[in-house]
Amino acid sequence: MSDERREYFRIDDEVALDYRVIDSSEMDRLLEKIQSRMVDRFTAASSFAATTRQMTHLIHKIQGQSPELARCLQAIDQKLNMIARLFVSEEVRENLQDTREVNISAGGVAFRAQHEIPVGSLLELRMVLFPSLVGILTISRVIHCERVNDGNPRFPWQVAVEYEHLKETDRELLVRHIMARETELLRSRRTENDD
Repeated sequence: MSDERREYFRIDDEVALDYRVIDSSEMDRLLEKIQSRMVDRFTAASSFAATTRQMTHLIHKIQGQSPELARCLQAIDQKLNMIARLFVSEEVRENLQDTREVNISAGGVAFRAQHEIPVGSLLELRMVLFPSLVGILTISRVIHCERVNDGNPRFPWQVAVEYEHLKETDRELLVRHIMARETELLRSRRTENDD
């Protein structure tokens, strides 16, 4: 599994990130929350985004028969996605820490932390991707933690985690997000080179 996760494409990005160490007694409750189809305020946007992708093919078929109905369904979908993003933005303001630089892939994330987190620890990890405001909830395992002496007193520890439990639809959202960010970065570099 670790070899497979290392094969995922990684990018540097900025996300809202929050985590807490959990013990095995909390694992079942969190795992049920991750695997459940029940949506909460934090996971609303990611659940809606997955549904939007599922609906795209159907709306395309409907468009040939009834363009007005297809436009109406797309407008309703957009409204629901805007409400879901509002929920997530409220969660960010109320519960998550400031944004921070991370190195992210569909298999794990590396980030700076205030305190040492022992290797092997399980974390409830919540992050919000920008600009989509998609909330991703995972159970992750710390695979690396070391003190970095680079003059960053607020976050002196470099931590790397692998996602142990992540909805497959959320993994797809991460892949899409990473591809979009990489495309954006390449486009920006081309523009700079042209100038």
